[in-house]
Amino acid sequence: MKILSIETTTNFGSIATLENCNLKKEIFFESSDIAGEFIEKLDIIYDDFDYVVVSTGPGSWTGIRIGISFAKGLVLAEKNKIYAVNVFDALFYSIKNMKGKFLGIVYSSKDLFFYSEFNGRFNYKKSFSIKKISLKDILSLIERKNIFLIGPGVLNLKEFINIEKVKTIDFLCYPRASLNGIVAYQKIKRNIPSPLVEPIYGK
Repeated sequence: MKILSIETTTNFGSIATLENCNLKKEIFFESSDIAGEFIEKLDIIYDDFDYVVVSTGPGSWTGIRIGISFAKGLVLAEKNKIYAVNVFDALFYSIKNMKGKFLGIVYSSKDLFFYSEFNGRFNYKKSFSIKKISLKDILSLIERKNIFLIGPGVLNLKEFINIEKVKTIDFLCYPRASLNGIVAYQKIKRNIPSPLVEPIYGK
């Protein structure tokens, strides 16, 4: 199974190609102009892929639209070739063997964040639920629970709290195209249909 995976939900984007669960190539780019950077990196794309994997967010309104639109353009009428993964599916897959309580966060707007909780059990059949939470309630959760933070929203917390006093998963703040592709492969292999390819907008 050959997979092309696209990640454009933050200003730190990536494109990856995989064969089954094996990463063949991945490139990264960081820019406030995610559209321009994405177009420049398209030399990674090859025609003979079985699935195009795209992240539906939450995250950047512009970035998510670019990723989904490009995926739809690639497959044209073969929409069954698109497989959608949300940011928390990929982030939590990366820590699925870790013990503890985790809170994935993505900045939304003003003092609001998208969040999802992970308690060490990865469910392939069902995407993790995504809710909104205020900055005040995030800080309350941190104080009350022995909890780790993961996701790009961790970086946004730096302006509000001393992040050094909070337990974070530092090796993966940003989502990655390779992880999206691996999660999609594992779900496809289990005959789990793709969620709807609908954007979850952060801002």
